[in-house]
Amino acid sequence: MKMFTNFKLKSIGLLLTAFCLLPTVLLGQGTAGPVLGGTNYGNLSSAFSDPSVSWAATGLTLNYTAGTVWQNGSGQAISANTLTLTTNDGTCTQAGVQAGSCNIVYWTSGTSLATTTAYATAAAPGNRILYYCATNASGNITACSPTELDINGSTPTTYGDAVYFVQPSNCFMSPTTTAFTAGPALVRVGANQLVYSGTTNTTAGTIALTCDITFGGRTTSGLGFQVTGVSLYYGVQTTALSSIAAATVATVSLPTAGGAASGSASSAGGAYTVTPTTLQTATTSSGNCYNEQVAFATPFTYTNNSKVSFDQVFSTAGTSATTFQVCGLKVYGNWIQ
Repeated sequence: MKMFTNFKLKSIGLLLTAFCLLPTVLLGQGTAGPVLGGTNYGNLSSAFSDPSVSWAATGLTLNYTAGTVWQNGSGQAISANTLTLTTNDGTCTQAGVQAGSCNIVYWTSGTSLATTTAYATAAAPGNRILYYCATNASGNITACSPTELDINGSTPTTYGDAVYFVQPSNCFMSPTTTAFTAGPALVRVGANQLVYSGTTNTTAGTIALTCDITFGGRTTSGLGFQVTGVSLYYGVQTTALSSIAAATVATVSLPTAGGAASGSASSAGGAYTVTPTTLQTATTSSGNCYNEQVAFATPFTYTNNSKVSFDQVFSTAGTSATTFQVCGLKVYGNWIQ
């Protein structure tokens, strides 16, 4: 009985010893670092490295190494090269970047980087800003800050894929010379399809369209949603439009609390690039709309105590009744924080 007990205890001891050694055997003693979730992350950061920058003690030449720029999940290989910065642009704070007082190093396409002091240029849709670089009056580079490391928020971080949809119910139509025989009203033209629709009489005239496209943002100037363009989705039935006037976008000032009444409109967006250059006037099926895209040369952010409106005039031929429809608008741009 005693022999059996000793044997049993010795067997248990051997089993415990083997169990304690098991992790060492399985993990492989001497291997580098722990294994997390079955994947070794040791070299992961190097696979996502942006080009790094360097510069000499004097001069405006910025060197950048080879690397990879990542945008929306896709990588673009960058070849080592140089950029020439502009002198005396040393204010790379939020206000300085917005005012054009900082050198911005960014990627727009291809294997090279680019530089500008115009924030609207660097922050255009599809671009990615990599560095903010300061220079002094003597023509020397003094500092470069990676945008991803701006943890205190002193310089802006930009996401170039901001967008939101404006419902057709945010629009209103006003006829001149011609008159509406039906609408304008929000109309269901099919399952899951709502349009703002108005039908005129047979007299030629114009339809003035105004849509409130006010977007959300931040009260701090230059931050939040930065609009770079607007798309209008419109259609026409029965009779083709005779012409379409140029679109206008304006900010409408509103009063501060307790201030004098106000409501004046001021043009916004600078020069416009319209696609297509010749707007489409042919008839469409009900519920089907064209896309008129208006891109702004001067993107802008929300201004406190204001709203934003889109306006355009459409001319009817007058040979028969014309139905004009709006499927909605898309406002696109950058989110800056």
